[in-house]
This record gives sequence, structure tokens and C-alpha cells, in this order.
Amino acid sequence: MAQLQLHPRRYIFRGHASGVSAHIRRPEDRLLPVQGCSSLPVTGGLSESNLGPQSLDKWVSFDAVSTSAHGDYVDAAAGVATTTGEVAFDAAATETRVKSEVHGLAILGRVHVAHAAMGLTSQSAVGQEQPVIRLEGNILEGVRIDDARLAITLAEDFYCECDTKDKLAAHHAAGLAPQHAGLLLPLDGTAGPATTFPEAKGTVKCTIVRQIAWDGDPHPTATIHGHVVHVPNFGKIYFGEMFITGESRRLTMVRFQLGSDDGGEVTAAEGESNGGGWPPV
Repeated sequence: MAQLQLHPRRYIFRGHASGVSAHIRRPEDRLLPVQGCSSLPVTGGLSESNLGPQSLDKWVSFDAVSTSAHGDYVDAAAGVATTTGEVAFDAAATETRVKSEVHGLAILGRVHVAHAAMGLTSQSAVGQEQPVIRLEGNILEGVRIDDARLAITLAEDFYCECDTKDKLAAHHAAGLAPQHAGLLLPLDGTAGPATTFPEAKGTVKCTIVRQIAWDGDPHPTATIHGHVVHVPNFGKIYFGEMFITGESRRLTMVRFQLGSDDGGEVTAAEGESNGGGWPPV
């Protein structure tokens, strides 16, 4: 009699997206729970959320947030075949998409982001060591600090070419082109491009921002430092930060570190996509 296999190898779906969240720590402790959130169960599926205008007093407001996470077999017929035993659960290719969009974001009435969108698409690593994870539909538009506008150019194409961590390491070893040299962030937090591949315990920190420039007259006091803008009497704004491992990518389109009379953190348009078989090969 054939032995019953109670725990066959299978694919474990992972993917989540969040809209806007904030924790104001001074002058008082105020928390804005995550506004807009989508998360997948281990079997994949679809998770969506849509919200209208919300605000946290003077600190944070937005017009609309939408998030989604979707994970399934690429071929619907192959998915059906896994239920009959014709195809092994971990043999059929899968795809996971996570998205988050924020419209009309305002922080302390000084920084405005008309449209921030995050998108990641991952494919299971069937027949290869690392899953392919690509950027898709990422947007930073209508960014304004007081009356000064910012033009932000993203490097989606570079990270679609380097769609695995191994490919990213190979590009770095071969020498990055000048327009890409500042994308990988040094481990010590200093300014400028990383001189060695910036990997710590299997994780690389980078940015998808290729360039930030003033669109018109510059702000009288704010300064641009790579993907970061420092605004005196407000704090720092971090655009397009991403953490990459061999199995995942986590992307935050906007992160605020408030450091004036008001202190705290705000994030907008964030998501992560990864996944893998269990037990690991």
C-alpha cells in the first residue's frame, strides 16, 4: 500500500500592501492605524481595500487610499490540476502582485504628495534559485514642499533588469553606470554610492529614486541629498526606499521622519512580495 503523504511540498504565498500610517510621538502621543491594508493567506487569493478621505488632526491627511494583494497560479488549468494530483502543488508557477496607491497626501500642511503608488510583481522560483520580483506601476507625482515643487525620476527599468538579488550583485560587481551608482545605499548611512555591495545578513538597502530636482524655484531652506530631502523645522523625507533579499523585496514610496516641534514617523504606499516552497529545497 502506498504511503499517504499528509504534508506534500507546496508554495507558501506571501504579499502585503499598506496605504498610510503614522505615529506622532511629540508633543503628544497620537497614532494613526494603518489606513488601507491588504494581506494574503498562505494559499494566495485576493485582498483589497479602498478608503476615502481621512485625517489625524493637523499632522496627516489624504484624499483616498487603495491597496490590493493577489496571488495565484499563473496557469489556471495547472491550478486545477494540483487539486487532482496531476501536478505537484509546488511545481506550477505562481505570481503575486501587491499594489498601494495614495492620493492627496498632506503632512503638517507643508508637504504634499498628489499621487504615490507602489507596485511589485513576483514569480515563484520554479526551476531557479531565486524568485523574480519586478517593480511595476510605481509613481511619485505632484510632490511639493511649501510652494516648491519636486521632480522625482524613478529607476524602475534598472530593478526590472536586476529582478533577483544575484543579478543586482552581478551588476554591482561589473560596475554600475553613473546614473545607477547612487541607488545602492551604504551600510553606514553616509551619503554617496556604496563602494562595496551593501549586504547585511542577506539584506540590501537601496532606493528606486534615480534623481530628485527642483521643478522651478528651489525651496529657500530645504536641501536634496540623493533620495532624501531635509526640510529644516520639519524633518526628513525619504523617497523610494527598498530592502532586497534573495526571497523578497519591500518598498516604501514615502517615509517621513518628523523632527521639529512635532516628532514622529509617517509612511505612505508600502508593500512587500515574496514567497517560496515548503519545505525548502
